Amino acid sequence: MERLISASLREMLNQVGPAIASGTVNIISVEAIRERSEDRWPRKREQVVTFVERAFSRLSQPGDVIVPLNDWEFLTIQPGASRTAALGFSANLLRETLEFFLGAASHQDLRLFQVNAYINGELGVRAVAPGQLISPDQLDIAAPEGAAAAAQSLSPPCDALTLSRSRTLRLVVEGGLAVEVAVVAEPVWNVPARAVASYLLRPTVSLETTEPDGVAALPAELSSSIAGDIALQMIAAAVDLLEQLEVKVALHLTLPVRALTYSLTRYRVLHALRDLSPEMRKLLILEIVELSDGLPQSRMAEIVASIAPFARAVLARAPSAAADLAAWRGCGLNGATLDCSDLDPADRQAQAKLATFVRNAAQMSKACVAYGLASRALVLAAWSAGFTHVNGPGLVADALRARGAVRLQPIDLFAADLADRR
Repeated sequence: MERLISASLREMLNQVGPAIASGTVNIISVEAIRERSEDRWPRKREQVVTFVERAFSRLSQPGDVIVPLNDWEFLTIQPGASRTAALGFSANLLRETLEFFLGAASHQDLRLFQVNAYINGELGVRAVAPGQLISPDQLDIAAPEGAAAAAQSLSPPCDALTLSRSRTLRLVVEGGLAVEVAVVAEPVWNVPARAVASYLLRPTVSLETTEPDGVAALPAELSSSIAGDIALQMIAAAVDLLEQLEVKVALHLTLPVRALTYSLTRYRVLHALRDLSPEMRKLLILEIVELSDGLPQSRMAEIVASIAPFARAVLARAPSAAADLAAWRGCGLNGATLDCSDLDPADRQAQAKLATFVRNAAQMSKACVAYGLASRALVLAAWSAGFTHVNGPGLVADALRARGAVRLQPIDLFAADLADRR
């Protein structure tokens, strides 16, 4: 088969002859999306192009290039990769695009071609059979050892009950305040792995004042002492949960920054983490929360270094989608997170806000987590923007809610959406 090319593309190909000879130039076709879009294709094409380019940018290495060949085909050039790696990369890029827009990638829709010649301004290509496509699992920070195997089937019913049960913790009154913390586990979807292998322990803090005319403080205004108490209670809740689960999953455990910046409370928190077994530490993803703009880089690096030995990974939650994350670079963080619970599904700028955050987060880590996405549309927007992990009511159908480690394919999101409409 042959492909005609434009003059501008011809100039580029004249410089990448060695890449063609080594088999690291491929063509992915999204014709299946075009076929199903019918008369909507002219409008949808721009969305497809944007998704493909963002996904390529997120997954590629320096020196890799992608260019549209025509309305539905894209040329990928990876001069630094091996033939097998380049083919696997393009296959995964195509599969992710099809899953995003169609919900699944069937064999007949996986249309991939390897460029094997470039003669007289024309590309010679050969079709790659679906059986030759490579699809390695990519379980990263939020997938403990064994989670991939556990995710092949639903967890035992006892795990569903254990995870779904809310835990309420009441703290000692301090300064006229009675603090109550309700903790619930919420599933987090690992997008590259197509699995729910970790859960966010989300605390809800309720404050009651014992003063007749007093006003309870907001959670962000809690004293360092109470913040430390909350952190200790969260660690205790995580330990309790992990001890009861038969199928082990990773837990995202939030730690208020106030609990880690004052010597007395920091000592108490570090002592509690130090007492955990090595097996339990491998299942904890510690997340620094209640951060504000302007935290010195040296202070962030110090905090991360103090807690990193006791966890699988350390994340930091950005104060807003527009936060400047450049200062977090070089601090030892494994990823950045964003609370999206205030993001309006009807906001036309939602996609742009999410994409901007991912670009900023890419300066310091490839792991990027979105919490609290309220609709399937926002889940898809976060996926398209490049978030590696997503969470929220818009993600999980009742059949998948709080069941431990479980495979979650894109088609499940579409099925859940259809079920909600009935």
